[in-house]
Amino acid sequence: MGYDHREISHKWYESFDEKSMIATIETEEGETDVPCIYEVCSVCQGRGKHVNPSIDSGGLSSEDFDQDPDFRENYFSGMYDVPCVSCKGNRVTPEPDYPSMDKRLAEIVEEFIQDFFNEQRNSHYEREMGY
Repeated sequence: MGYDHREISHKWYESFDEKSMIATIETEEGETDVPCIYEVCSVCQGRGKHVNPSIDSGGLSSEDFDQDPDFRENYFSGMYDVPCVSCKGNRVTPEPDYPSMDKRLAEIVEEFIQDFFNEQRNSHYEREMGY
């Protein structure tokens, strides 16, 4: 099939306090507080919803639409949309506020997030292969 960003977890933090805009991650040094800002959700591009991955994550062709005109109409009308898996419909997600961090914390957070998403992708591929 392939990798579909809608089918992995995007919650890179252990907890998030909306009032203080601080996320907590667990690193080798222990719990680390990460200052955050809200950014437009990268999964739904701020729509708050997206097509259910079970409908199109394997890809669709023009034949899929040609064979069933009702499917085409339903697909483009939003009938198969679900709340975004990342922002839960809020249209924004907490993201690290790198400019407010010192260099050391920024490096720790960047490496942590990169490792997190690499692990998510690898887990997705392993599930796909039946491991």
